[in-house]
Amino acid sequence: MKIFDMKLPTIIDTLNQIIFPESCLGCGKRLHTADDDLLCSNCITQIPTTGHYNYDTNEITDLFADNNVPLEYGCTFFNFRKQDWTQNLLHNMKYFNHPRLAKELGKVAARELVRLGRYSGTEWIVPVPMHDEKVGMRGFNQAEIIAEGLSEVMNLPVCKDAMTKTVNSTTQAFMQWDERVENASKIFISRRVGELCGHHLLLVDDVFTTGSTLIVCSRKLLEAMPDCRISVFALAKT
Repeated sequence: MKIFDMKLPTIIDTLNQIIFPESCLGCGKRLHTADDDLLCSNCITQIPTTGHYNYDTNEITDLFADNNVPLEYGCTFFNFRKQDWTQNLLHNMKYFNHPRLAKELGKVAARELVRLGRYSGTEWIVPVPMHDEKVGMRGFNQAEIIAEGLSEVMNLPVCKDAMTKTVNSTTQAFMQWDERVENASKIFISRRVGELCGHHLLLVDDVFTTGSTLIVCSRKLLEAMPDCRISVFALAKT
């Protein structure tokens, strides 16, 4: 196509790609092909997956069993490693305003989960909430965006108002397990949502560290809607 036959927005986009080439949000290398968007094909194929989803039981399901929380199924998708390109994935997703990356990673994970028949009985997706103040600062709740990616592939509706985070809490990094659970129990609340009652819910978070957030949020959902069944998923595991 001759440049004078192109519309102005197309010309601008083409020049931007030449002058300011997009870089992979994983490895940082230039994206070369039309199929590459946010991640290069190499990074997508090299994501260090946990393999949890290959098994009916894993450390996530074991954690819930040990804490006497009824769970249909649970897993995580990839391992987060500090000082590694996977750190770029999470930091770009959460702190550098790339919500589309959260959605794309959710879709990548969902394709593998669907292939293996995981979460096939779930009926609604419920993202772990973020406090309104933090959403205002960041512009989005990454768990909600991941849930949207899962939703597109799994063809499931997302309910964003089943849970609320009432306190803009500080990091739990230096808390012991019991302290994390107690702290999370104070800041998350759930309510009965008519559409969700009696259904199988998939609770979604971005990162699994100790599992305290997913444990507490699952309990809160079951307290508000005891006739529900719960499964859980976290995109990354630290």
